[in-house]
Amino acid sequence: RGTELRRDVEHDLVHSWNASNGSGTRTMGGYQAFTNVNTVNAGAAGAYTAPSSVGTGDVGVIARGASDANLAALELSHVDDIMQEIYQAGGKATTMMCSPANKRKFSAKAQAADSNVTRNIDDSGKLRQSVEMYDSDFGAIKIVPNYIMGLDHDTDGNAGTSNAKDFSCLVYDPQWFNVATLRPLHETEVGQSGDSTIGQIVEECTLEVRNPKGCGLIVGLAG
Repeated sequence: RGTELRRDVEHDLVHSWNASNGSGTRTMGGYQAFTNVNTVNAGAAGAYTAPSSVGTGDVGVIARGASDANLAALELSHVDDIMQEIYQAGGKATTMMCSPANKRKFSAKAQAADSNVTRNIDDSGKLRQSVEMYDSDFGAIKIVPNYIMGLDHDTDGNAGTSNAKDFSCLVYDPQWFNVATLRPLHETEVGQSGDSTIGQIVEECTLEVRNPKGCGLIVGLAG
């Protein structure tokens, strides 16, 4: 159960497209709610709408009902463009997190015949197809797959969370992110019900983004 809870928290951090809300039922803003200053849209212009206030916990919106025609495959140029935007904003990204489908797409593009990427054969004779590091004009970046970003998302009418599967890549420097714990994970007893004691698991935490302008998003991807 603890593993499932941690997976749910990770989902909120990287794939929920949640805006932050500090009143009423409090919600934690995810990555996309704080790092929309630097954005490269690979898809059609209407595939994604950035928030009017960036870096304040307001999340961007994915167009509902967007067909594959509105989206595009990940290209090396998208990575170069977002790295340039982050660099011009004063940051230096070191990691790109993406869905498994986008990770395979990136490796395929990097290994294409017209690419300048060198295919490496190590001393054991293994041919490395996967590209784990990419050296752009604005620094080297590590490519990290995350299966949570490739999961189907709910389509219950919330425009901010529809069509999120494979939709984005997170380009960032990990040193500017932290999970701020307000109340550590613990179990509390609610009351007695017959011979059973009812309890609940309580935790309060939020995503802390120390420098939103030093991070970015690639959106409008088809996986």
